[in-house]
Amino acid sequence: MSLVLAALLAVPGYLIGSVSFARIVGRRIAPGADLSKNTLDLPGDATIDYGGVSATSIAIRGGPKWGSFTGLLDMAKAFIPTLVVRLIWPDESYHLVVAVATIVGHNYPVYYRFRGGRGQTPIYGSLLAIDWIAVPITTIVGIVVGVGLLKDMFIAYTLGMWLLVPWFAWRAGSPEVAYAVIANALFMVAMIPETKEYLAKRKAGELEQVTSWHDLKTAHPAMRGERGPGR
Repeated sequence: MSLVLAALLAVPGYLIGSVSFARIVGRRIAPGADLSKNTLDLPGDATIDYGGVSATSIAIRGGPKWGSFTGLLDMAKAFIPTLVVRLIWPDESYHLVVAVATIVGHNYPVYYRFRGGRGQTPIYGSLLAIDWIAVPITTIVGIVVGVGLLKDMFIAYTLGMWLLVPWFAWRAGSPEVAYAVIANALFMVAMIPETKEYLAKRKAGELEQVTSWHDLKTAHPAMRGERGPGR
């Protein structure tokens, strides 16, 4: 792999990732609103502040349809450049560089003073171009373990991404494992504010356990059937 070419490909990947579809959609459904100030419902009566500007922000303010639409756009902005580069250089790992660059752009967009999302949608978007079968398998296993065994909402939503590391260690090779590690690191760093608040409330006993798919669905704004007014 040429480091110069990798760097050159990372630049447009980052710039594409920096396009904030949440802000574009937000102008339509919540004009003038500060999309970085949101409230996430947790099991029970607890809530946490969500500071990302992402599909989750749109789902909170506009309901699951708008949130899903925004999420698909965010996935596409990672999927398309990753796939194109993979098709051009099928025997190299340049597509992994582009995938990581789009995640960085999504989380720290240069167009918006580096205030972006948390990276989950571009991670899954790029995965569709890297190894699409990893998406349903790791996601389902993560939800089953998170809900069925550990009964924890945060783990149920994030374990699937952590499982990418052993998945690629078994199925692919070192470049893919490195991608999975970096992608998870970017996600966890971006999620530090929400994670700290979530862990504090769990330690204080303010959270109820998630015991079913219905509990998980009800707690997440992208899956609820109603719009969250005033959020």
